[in-house]
Amino acid sequence: MSLYDVLGVAPDAPASTLRAAYRRAAREHHPDRAGEHSSSRMAAINEAWEVLRDPTRRAEYDLRLREHVFTPLPPDPAPMSAEPSYNPLARYQDPPRIPWRFMGVMAVLGSLVVILGLATVSTPKPLKVDNILHPGDCVVIQPNGDAAERLCSEPHDGVVAVLLSTDTPCPDGAEPHRDQQGLGTACIRLG
Repeated sequence: MSLYDVLGVAPDAPASTLRAAYRRAAREHHPDRAGEHSSSRMAAINEAWEVLRDPTRRAEYDLRLREHVFTPLPPDPAPMSAEPSYNPLARYQDPPRIPWRFMGVMAVLGSLVVILGLATVSTPKPLKVDNILHPGDCVVIQPNGDAAERLCSEPHDGVVAVLLSTDTPCPDGAEPHRDQQGLGTACIRLG
């Protein structure tokens, strides 16, 4: 088997054909792709390329080939086994698979949920007055001085700052008024 046979080209092949044949053979038989068993085949391909790419060495080889005096190359490697061996140094021994179909289904379902959510959303109902004062509620001061809750969208006299259950004084800027329900004192900021 000659070096030309290793690369799969004719002995009179030009340098560009040799280069293309070497690259094709190297891709096909590289150990990272074909497994450990192809390392001897890859060594033979590299040896053939080292000799045939240099015009001087190629001429010497052609002369020896014509005289049938050349060193034999190692035999072809064993046939590929059914299970490739694991190579921890290989970059992509078993590349990850991306579940595109699952991701597409989830994207469609997510879009449907958003569309249905937007279609079923209604305008918020206005808040109702529950007559129990909380800090931040709007109030009107009744003629007897009690504070009664009102919606902030309606006219009001002030806003509840703090609710007090004891005779504690209100903070600065707030007036004490009794809760309409009689549950304590509300400190109201008027305005």
